[in-house]
Amino acid sequence: MLSDSIKIEEIFPSLTERNLRAEILEKGVVFSFASGEVLMDYGRNISHIPLVLSGGLRILREDGDSGKEVFLYYLRPGDTCAMSMTCCSQHQTSQIKAIAEDQTELIMIPVGNMEVWLKKYPTWKNFIFETYQKSYDKLMGYIEAISFQKLDERILVYLQEKAKINNKNSFHITHQEIAREMNSSREAISRLLKKMEQDKKVELGRNYIKIMTK
Repeated sequence: MLSDSIKIEEIFPSLTERNLRAEILEKGVVFSFASGEVLMDYGRNISHIPLVLSGGLRILREDGDSGKEVFLYYLRPGDTCAMSMTCCSQHQTSQIKAIAEDQTELIMIPVGNMEVWLKKYPTWKNFIFETYQKSYDKLMGYIEAISFQKLDERILVYLQEKAKINNKNSFHITHQEIAREMNSSREAISRLLKKMEQDKKVELGRNYIKIMTK
């Protein structure tokens, strides 16, 4: 049983049923992950659904033909992962990779409980449906960005989102890492970052980027 010091009602305010919160504390298991640690990978079986308590997760998807990875979205405290739930409900192995941003703490909920709670608790059902809707909106935003935004605009949004997740304007990241997740070349990313630095949107260091605030 989890510690009562974990305030489910504060992190997940929409889960209002007292019995549901008690079951989350009873059935869930807390895991901590260091920055950069992979907690879910392609092809692995998924037996638990993550509820993010603190920190954040970066969700990636692999192109089956090229093997390249692309960034999809971030998960913040109060979120869960729609794609992992989909894999579970369809009895598929993981089609995503989840990487911890900064120090991250999760409650891992057994898949069987997730399905039982859908019938038992209305607020859990609403929470799951809202998660699917948020995930859909994020994916549509990603598709629109690829279709209509210039690469430098996509890079800036990506970096701004990363700053929000890490709760700081500066962080360590290489141009190659950005290129991989933007499905671009390192040379193109480096060139655009240099232009963004000249425009005073970012400040560049060795494997280091700072978002400049207005």
